[in-house]
Amino acid sequence: MTATVLSVASRAVLDACRQLGLDPEAISSAAGLTHQVLYDANARIPADRADALWRHAFEQADDPSLALHAAEALPFGAYKVLDFITANAPTVGEGLTRVARYFALVDDRGRFEVEVQDPVSLRMHSAGGEIPQAAQEYTFAALVLRSRACAGAPWPLQAVDFTFDQPADSSEHERIFGCPIRFGRPEPRLLIAASTWDLPVRGADAALFAVLEDHAAHLLAQRPTEEPSLVSQLKAHLHRELRGGDPSMRSVARQMGMGERTLQRRLKELGLAYAGLVSETRHELSRGYLREPSVSIAEIAWLLGYSEQSAFTRAFRSWSGQTPAAWRSAHA
Repeated sequence: MTATVLSVASRAVLDACRQLGLDPEAISSAAGLTHQVLYDANARIPADRADALWRHAFEQADDPSLALHAAEALPFGAYKVLDFITANAPTVGEGLTRVARYFALVDDRGRFEVEVQDPVSLRMHSAGGEIPQAAQEYTFAALVLRSRACAGAPWPLQAVDFTFDQPADSSEHERIFGCPIRFGRPEPRLLIAASTWDLPVRGADAALFAVLEDHAAHLLAQRPTEEPSLVSQLKAHLHRELRGGDPSMRSVARQMGMGERTLQRRLKELGLAYAGLVSETRHELSRGYLREPSVSIAEIAWLLGYSEQSAFTRAFRSWSGQTPAAWRSAHA
């Protein structure tokens, strides 16, 4: 399947170019993109065409910070579901977690991994190899600026890591992110204090958040995909092992006919983490179980491989912002 990018991401680049006095029509034409496709809110653009747009934009622009400025120029609501999930999540962290989970709705190639510790780490991966500088800058700037706007406060970052070399002038990076910027790092990453991660979002609507997340999950499920066979096999084993078996990486790797290190390496090549896939599978299964009123929450916890119901409740709250009982009641 050809990787695609939501049209609004490319349109933001052209809007920024227009504000800079450039010729967006010439840029889009050089990239082989028509006005009709770019301004169709639901259209998806082949990833190579979206990348070409960036290249031609930078060729025209006398602005090395174009990607950062494009993120600033993007109006709220342009990403529809993801923007409004962020605005109605109970906390900053819940909003960023959901954007990470559903980022493939915007760009097929991007994957995020959240490590909840102090500071919280939000890492970006790509199944397509090295992430271009413009993509790192634009994605992180858009995430941070939109989340800050939803929280109603310019919440601080502890640090931002980029893989590319430090540019001659990094003042715009420092202005937008407002924290130490570290270049030449092994992976793109945002570091956020746990206290910031837990900040409440101003005016969040819990009921709307649940509806939007359900819609985002539906959209993601409906997208045509050709999931790597490795992931398909792994999830099939997890579905079985979570029901009272052994869902450890060592056990699942053995069942798949490979060593634990081999499985870990192959997942890393795809920009994936085993723990993230276990969590994703549990989330998928939990929603199906909760729709069955005859299955108790204690039974669901066991079916998902949790030793205690309280552990399942904490995990489910991190996925949906609600307790399992509240989610079940809202979706009865």
